[in-house]
Parts: sequence; structure tokens; C-alpha cells
Amino acid sequence: MKRIGSFSSLFRLLCLSAFTSISILPIFAIDYSLQITPLVEIPFQTDPNGADIEAYKIGGGLGLVADFTFFDIFAPYLETAIRLSPVNDPVTQATLNLVNGGGGLSLAVNPIPRLSARIGGGGGLYAGTLGDKSNLSLYWSARADFGYRFTPTFSILASTGYSSFLTDADPMYSGFSAGVSFRLGLASLSGRNTGMTIDETQDFDVFPLRFQAYEKERFGTVKLTNRESGEIRDVRVYVVAGNYGTQEALCGTIPVLRRGASVEFPLYAAFNEGVLAFTENTKVQAEVIVRYKLLDSTMDAKQSVALRFNHRNAMVWADPRIVAAFASPNDPAILDLSKYLAGLVRERIRPEIDKNLQYGMGVFEGLRLSGIVWAADPSTPYKDYRGVQDKLDYIQYPYQTLAYKSGDSDDIALLCAEAFESVGISSGLIPLKDEMLVAFPLASDEDALRASFGSATELVYIDGKVWLPLQVSLIREGFLRAWQGGAKKWKDAEAAGEKPQLIVVADAWRMYPAVGLPAVDFRPAKPLQEYVALAFDNVLTRFVAREVEPKVKKLLADFGRNPSPKQFNSLGILYAKYGMLDEAKVQFQKASSQGFAPAFTNLANVSFLQKDYETAARWFEEALKGAPTSKSAIIGLARTRYELDAYAEADDLFGKVKAIDPALAARYSYLSSKVDGSTSRASSAAADRGGAMSWSEED
Repeated sequence: MKRIGSFSSLFRLLCLSAFTSISILPIFAIDYSLQITPLVEIPFQTDPNGADIEAYKIGGGLGLVADFTFFDIFAPYLETAIRLSPVNDPVTQATLNLVNGGGGLSLAVNPIPRLSARIGGGGGLYAGTLGDKSNLSLYWSARADFGYRFTPTFSILASTGYSSFLTDADPMYSGFSAGVSFRLGLASLSGRNTGMTIDETQDFDVFPLRFQAYEKERFGTVKLTNRESGEIRDVRVYVVAGNYGTQEALCGTIPVLRRGASVEFPLYAAFNEGVLAFTENTKVQAEVIVRYKLLDSTMDAKQSVALRFNHRNAMVWADPRIVAAFASPNDPAILDLSKYLAGLVRERIRPEIDKNLQYGMGVFEGLRLSGIVWAADPSTPYKDYRGVQDKLDYIQYPYQTLAYKSGDSDDIALLCAEAFESVGISSGLIPLKDEMLVAFPLASDEDALRASFGSATELVYIDGKVWLPLQVSLIREGFLRAWQGGAKKWKDAEAAGEKPQLIVVADAWRMYPAVGLPAVDFRPAKPLQEYVALAFDNVLTRFVAREVEPKVKKLLADFGRNPSPKQFNSLGILYAKYGMLDEAKVQFQKASSQGFAPAFTNLANVSFLQKDYETAARWFEEALKGAPTSKSAIIGLARTRYELDAYAEADDLFGKVKAIDPALAARYSYLSSKVDGSTSRASSAAADRGGAMSWSEED
């Protein structure tokens, strides 16, 4: 053995090194603790002089370990210990004294909240004395600790280890150690365990228009930092918006958050419709709630936050579809007016003209008569704000446009779209650069419209649907002028390469649900019934004249000096399809006077549309005398018998048509006897009984 100068000096040096490390490392560690272990030493292998295992007796000692946890599971440690192992010699009664100091690395885990486990190894210097001999050299060791955590900062553990104290030749001493350890978490004494730190960051102000979306759509972050005395588990983060919230909104969960660690969650909140009352930008007091477990104890932390809100009319144009959310088909203010207008149109509708076209005319004219005027918004004009995606625009709810009797193009377009939707007509919005248009689809199919519609070039064809665009800034000039303007705007945008977008309102609602303002007590004044009727009749008459006159001229040009009954019949059908029944009747009478069989069916159709069912029945029967298999005459007679409450006969006639032409029969399925009782049959047929007639053109 090599003699050393001062055993006590080495021990003081080791203690000083340990103290220095304990003072510095905690600055960087997320947790640190001190562990004291009374040891039982069990010798193993040999001593330096070649003695066998019986050279030493079982001894004892005391160990001190300071460990520091980094990155959740890595725990470097510093250790020092004193070991005493009596020599197995009754004569000398000498004792081996060992003092060691060093460090190592452990893996620290807590597989369940109360269980603490560490396993690792290390080494360092030791000083050993046996009698008058001493030695200074290296040692290595392995250790394992398993125990129960009474609190996050105090544990009792069963400790085991193996150490080997080296010399130039064989180890001076090797042996196992065991003991009961007491670990104290020093972090709790530093004042750093202050529970949970909650930091909220709101990335942008909340839009009341989208209040339903924020339960799943992030508008900020919540950052948690675990300042507890140990790791926390089953962490759940909620936000509740006080009087403006429906429930706690779950922002996220994490199974384990180590001490000192941080984690970020998206900021969500479940708002209620109360936020739609905000007419100015404001703040709402909310609360972040964090629920978690510390060991077996359920705990929670709360932090008040102020959430920033825009006013209820605010939106940005990042996604133009969002504007559809302002239009609610259930807005009572609009329903009160639109249902009134639709009822007036229903009384005057012409069955042979596209129904959507007529209802669109009537609703638009009714809004015009309500006094709506286009005016560019002086504060947020549409043409200046449409192209800027992050600039706050001010959009009026439709009831506001009705109340103010004016609005920018987007405001009036939304009013029209909401009115169309409320009476069962789909609607679309066309956000051009300088103006927003509104559109609605016609009920007729594309092929039929392209073939027969004189204004086919003033329509928009998208995915098999035919849309009629309206320039709402021309609302004071009436439906036909607004239609012409809308068609021109669309074509000009296409020519300029703008690629106009038609936003189908019902499709946009799937992404941005319609929002109706609660507790709005507003009912618009209704235009007088006679004014609406006159306006509707005028615009429909002008439309019919515009459509019919060129076609009539073309047919008359082919008449020559001696027109055929078929030509009279064709001209009559043209008039009839545009609701000009008196003109049509004259032409059918000319054709029937020359024995043209289809004209009898068409005369019957005219009488049917004029609700003269007795006369219609006589004409249909006359037609069937000359053409017993005429599908048009059979289905027409079936409809007439139905209106005269002769349901059994109507059903028999319907069966004949169904056998000849199932597709034609399907158009009038209300005639089927599957609906029992006159009341329910009439109810089921309400939408079909005024439907298009089956006009007969050929012998």
C-alpha cells in the first residue's frame, strides 16, 4: 500500500467538491435531492494480499448522495461514503477504513406515482487505511434504489450496490452494500415549487360571427410550467368563458409533465350567442383551469385571463365564404317579409314559367319596394376592403340593412340571399373586386334553358346548374336591369381574367354556420299588397315580352299565306308556355277548327290552367275521341278528374299513363291511389297540382 499524507484532508477535499457541485448544478437541473443511507457492507472476492472472502467480516458505513435530474430521466449524481470492514482476524482486530468520493449517472423513473426507482453507476477516488498502511486510488460502483414516495420531496428507499476499490494489482476491497435510504427533495426548500405557472397568449381577437367554431379552432396558446415539487400526471387544460361560455372547453391533455418542464396547448373556448351582443370591441373575463394529479392527490390551478373580442359585424376577407354566415334563413325579421312576398307571388304565378325565376322576381321587387338603396360604406367601402385579407371589414346583418334601408353591395347581396333562402330558393354570392353580386338557380335544367330561353346568354352555368346573377347596386332600377347588370359584371370579370367565384350559400354554411342575432325585436314595414302585385306583374310581363316577341316573329315569318293547323298549334304552345293563355287559346281554336287533334288537348290544358275543370274535361274527352292513346290527353284528363274529386277515375287514368310512359307518370305521382282520403291526397299534391302541363304538338 501507498501511504498518504492526511486522511482527514482528503475527506475535507471530497466534501468541498461535493458542496461546490451541489451549489452549482441545481441552477440547471429540473429537480435535485439529497439521499442519506446507513450501509451494511458484505465483502466479496479477495483483498490485495490474496486472502479469500473470509478476510473481512460484515461491516457498515454511511453514504451520502446528491443527484440532479435533467431531461426528465437522466440523473447525474455526486456521492461520498465512509465504510468500515473489520478484518477476520481475532488477534489483530484491525479494521479496513474506506472513504470515497465521486459521481455517476442514473436513470430515474417513476413508473407509478408513488414508486421511485433509480439505477446507475459511476466511480471516483477513494482513500483506504488498514493498520499503518494507506492507499489512494480509483473505485467504481453500481447502485439501484427502489422505494416509496410519501410526498414528492420525501421518500424511503431500499438501496443496494456493488463497489470495487482498486489497487495496482487486485482490488483492495470489493463488496455489496445494502441499506434503507432517506431521500429529501431539496427543490422544495429553494422556494421554486410554486405550483403551476399558466401563461395565456391570444394570437388574434375573437370574431363573434364565428363564436361556435372556437371550441375546436385555435385562437391562441396556453403555456403550462410545472413548478410543483414533483412530476404531475393526467394533466387536463380547460377554458371557461364565464357568462359568455356554454361549458368548459378542453384545450388538451398530457399524461405526465415533469417538474420544471413546460408544454403549450392550443387556446379553445366554447362561447355562447351572448357574444353577438357586442357592438364594440371588448374584453371578456375567462378562466384557464388546469386539473392534474400530484402523486395520488387531485389538484387544480386557475388563472383569470381577459379574452379580446371584435364587434359582431367584424370579419376579414381571408376566406370570402365566411360572409355567408351573416345570412340566416331563420331570421324572423326577414321571414316576416319574405314569406309575405312569396305568398303574393304564389297567387299570381304562371305555371309554365320557371318557378324560381318568378319567386326571385317577386322577392327582389318586394325588397326594392321596401325602400332599399345601395350606398358605398363610407368607413369600410367594399371595393377597398375586399382585396385585403387581414383588414377588418364591417358587414351588416340583413335585418340591419332592412332597418337602415341602405347598404353596400355586400350588405344588400346578403339581404337578398337570406330572403331567397328563407322561401326555399338556393342562393349564391359572387364577390367580385369592386362589387358583390347575388345569384339564384333556376329550376329548369341546363339543356332546356339553352335550347329555349331567349336570355340564356345572361345566365351563369356551373356544374349543371343554371344561375341568374343580380347586380344589387341597381336594385332601385328593378329586377330586369339588375339581371342585365349582373350578367355583364360576370362577363367583364371573366374577360379581365378575374375568374369570378360563385359561393353557394348552403355549401358555405357547412364551413361557416349561419348566425342569427338573438333577441332582435324588429319587423320591417311591408310594402302594400297592390304595389307588390303590380310590380311583379309588370316585371313578369316585360320578361315574357322580351322572351316571346322574337320567337313569335320567327314563327309568323314561316306562316306564309295559308298557315297550317300545326303552325297555329305551335304558336299557341309558345304563348301558353309563357302564361299568355288568352293569346294561346285563340291559336288553339284556329288549329282545332281544322280538325287538328293535338289542339283539343291544348285547349283543355288552357281551361285547366284557368281552373275551368268542367270545360277542360270536355276538351280532353274530345281529344281522346280522335287520339285514344294520346298520353298528354290521358294525363290531362286524370288531373282534371282529380280536381273534380273523381279520385277513382283519376287513378285508373294515371295507371294507363304509367304503363305507357313511366317517366311522364312520375311527374304527376300525386295522382296515385297510394295516398288515401281526399284531404291527405290534396295535401300531398299541393306542390304539383299547378305544375307544368303536357302540351301536345304532333298528331
